[in-house]
Amino acid sequence: MAEPSRLVGTLETEVEIKASAEKFHHMFAEKPHHVSKASPGNVQGCDLHEGEWGKVGSIIIWNYVHGK
Repeated sequence: MAEPSRLVGTLETEVEIKASAEKFHHMFAEKPHHVSKASPGNVQGCDLHEGEWGKVGSIIIWNYVHGK
């Protein structure tokens, strides 16, 4: 049986946002599942793998497009 592939590393980009830094942080820190609504062309969604939404230490799996 083949092993599942893993991507490990850092992804960095610049994105112009039309919101305050406080609102942006709130969305990523407490409601990451709303990111796909804010940027549907880049982020398709995310799933909570372990923990609770908005809690430190939770593990979230992101589904996104890299390099169009």
